[in-house]
This record gives sequence, C-alpha cells and structure tokens, in this order.
Amino acid sequence: MIIVRTPLRISFFGGGTDHPSWFKTYGPGAVLSTTIDKYVYITLRHLPAVFDFNYRVSWRMLEQAATIAEIQHPVVRAVLTHYTDPDDAGYEIAYNADLPARSGLGSSSAFTVAALHALMRHQGKTVSKMSLAQEAIRVEQEYLQEPVGSQDQTAVAFGGLNRIDFEANGDLGVRRLELSLNRQMELESRLMMFFTGFTRDASAIEIAKVQTFGDQRERMEKLYKMVGDGEAILLDEGSPIDDFGRLLHEAWVEKRGLSAGVSSGPIDRMYNTALQAGALGGKILGAGGGGFMLLFVPPEAQPDVLFAMSNLKLDDVRRPIHIPFRFERDGSQVVLHQPQLTANYERMPIRPAREA
Repeated sequence: MIIVRTPLRISFFGGGTDHPSWFKTYGPGAVLSTTIDKYVYITLRHLPAVFDFNYRVSWRMLEQAATIAEIQHPVVRAVLTHYTDPDDAGYEIAYNADLPARSGLGSSSAFTVAALHALMRHQGKTVSKMSLAQEAIRVEQEYLQEPVGSQDQTAVAFGGLNRIDFEANGDLGVRRLELSLNRQMELESRLMMFFTGFTRDASAIEIAKVQTFGDQRERMEKLYKMVGDGEAILLDEGSPIDDFGRLLHEAWVEKRGLSAGVSSGPIDRMYNTALQAGALGGKILGAGGGGFMLLFVPPEAQPDVLFAMSNLKLDDVRRPIHIPFRFERDGSQVVLHQPQLTANYERMPIRPAREA
C-alpha cells in the first residue's frame, strides 16, 4: 500500500501565460505561485484475486471495473493505460482531499501528480520532481487533450514558493524564491482565502481565454511582466510588502478582461466588499468563475474583512467561508509505503470478469 500526499497551490501572477497555446506561439510564459498546507491524497494498492472485478476506484463515486477501458475517471484510466503493463491488473485507487475540487487550487493536476507518483513508487521507480511534473503535463495535455496550462502540475510536484518559466520548446524552469523568515511571514500574514461556495468547470473558461490570445496579446504581456514585478517586491526587503497586494489588484483587473467567464456578479460584489473593508488586492484563483478568492489584507484590516465577509450573502444560501492556510515547501510526497501489505499478490495476470 502506498499513500501519496500532494499539495494544492495558489497562483499570484502570470496565469494564462503557462498555456502552451501562448508560450509556444506568442511569447515566453511564467507564473509566480506557492503550494499550501491543503492536500490531495491518493492511496494505491494491488487487489487480491478474490473479487469479481479488477479495478476499484474511489472518488466522488465508487467504480468497480473489469478492464481499464471501463474506468470512468479519465486520469485514472489514462495513467493505468499508459504506465502499466498489459498483464499488470488488480489495482485499487482511492482519492481524498482537504478542499473541494474544481475550485481554482489546482486539485485536478494534484490528483494527476499524486496518481503518477503513487504508481511509479509502487513500480519501484525513482522519479524526480521535474519528471513527475512533465509526465503529469503529458497525461493532461496529450493523452487527455485537456485545455490546461503547465503551471499546476509543476507547482504541486515541486512545492514551495517558485517562479516557473515556460519556454517555446516545452522546457520548464523552476526557481525557488528563498525569502527570509521575516519576509515570508510578512507575506503569509497578509493573505486570506475565502471559498465562494461556487465550483466551476475550468475547461470552458480556459477554452474561451485561449481563443482570444491573439487579440489579448498586450494584456497577456502585462500579466507576464507582473511575474517579475511581484518577484522583485518579495526579494527586495526594502520594498513595502503592501506593494505586492496592490500589484495583485492590478493583475486581477487585467485578468478580468481576458474572458467574461473569469468573474461574475457575486464575485465582483465579494471582491469590492473586501476592498471597502480594507483589502489592498486579490483575485479569484485558477481559471475564474468561482472557487476560492485570495485577498491581500493588512493585519489591522483583517477583522473588518472577516466581519464584512461573514455578513455578505452571495445568493440565498451562500456566504464566503474563510479558510486559513500556510505555505508548504515539500511538494508531492510519499507518506506511507508498505509493500509487504500486498507483496503476496502483486503482478497478478488479468482476471476475466465473473459472469453474473
């Protein structure tokens, strides 16, 4: 049995420029992001040959399948198809997470990274963080043909506060920002995250944004430049940390202009309420349309922001929910590896499904 823990991420600047349709055609891409202490967990083990199915997959539903092709979860199906031998059957894969999926924290890519990490470790392979990120990108962009960028897979595989660069040839560059403890605490203590209560399908929003890259070139280049600006603020301890929050606001204004699906009436109302209560900036995390909102709030204004959010009704039932978090540095990690639990029935041949 293997359990892998892979962090979720928050992205500060550069989102959209990590999409291959941008950086392979129009110009370089980069993001500034960090992973946080909220995780996706994948448990993987071989099944003994005593069940009337070969695969059991637990996510928002419980699947029992005789063949890989019958598995409904697209990532699990793709990973088992491309990374296991034809005669290697009998897997159970279970998913758990600290926060909801489809909420802008990179949970889909964290699932992919964790599933690959667990399977490769089960196979006895040593996998680097870079190769783990690259294989997860391959699964999502090539095998599944999903309209996703390349930042989430890289961020959650590596962990930490990083600048990630994307080259036209597909190369990735990951540079960790080594901040002093004081500077990191200045940043962390000013970040607040709220759940809007709305989850969304990022694919439709991403497709709409990708289709406008050519027309939005000036805006995209501004978003790319803000990565360097944000990095410079953090690394220069003489720069007021609040400048980072103001830059987040500028980036949100630009991001809203990429597609009508990025924001909505409730999201705009929530963001404006936070600004009126003392926030300096913020953004909807991920593609937009719902999920989590990140806010940059000076400590003295945080009680006012919490009060304003607790009294804000986004609709008849939803109010913003505050989710405290801290940064994390480790990336995807194997937290349990006990091969002896399944050693007596590993590498079983494919078993035909039993007749009803």
